Amino acid sequence: MTTTPVTVPTYADGTRLSIQLFTVEGSGCGPYVALPLSSAWTPYSAHLFTRATAEMIVRNLENDGRGIFGTFADDGTLTLTWTEDYDGEGGTQKVTPDAHGRYEIGGLWGWDDWGYHVPHTEWQAALVQGAAEYRQADASASLPLPLNALYSWGREEAHRVTLGLERS
Repeated sequence: MTTTPVTVPTYADGTRLSIQLFTVEGSGCGPYVALPLSSAWTPYSAHLFTRATAEMIVRNLENDGRGIFGTFADDGTLTLTWTEDYDGEGGTQKVTPDAHGRYEIGGLWGWDDWGYHVPHTEWQAALVQGAAEYRQADASASLPLPLNALYSWGREEAHRVTLGLERS
């Protein structure tokens, strides 16, 4: 089977985009490891997420009481539903994973950069460190249990979300 490689989005200067860390705007949810689809994204832009991260997003939104819910079908399709209380109308959106199992999610709530302006725990910081260092030597052994597992998970998510990208 032949697959067409995903073209890596680039900044105006030609530098390829890499992973980015997001949170749901106005929340402490996340961090979510993603691949932006554009260098000029807005809070409502869609980004690519792995299935594991999409599941985390759904859980966090449901627990946050925003009126947004998600279910995964046997074929992997994610159906997001929201109540009338959320936007005055309610509705559904289906997201089908791409050939590498990534979900293009956006448009229903605002995304914000995950950064120091977002309150976070040492657990979240370990995941962020692992994702940020996914192209470097694995430093998980330098962290205490269970932070090393979160560091490793962040690295793995960054690798998975960038699968199949055309290397140039």
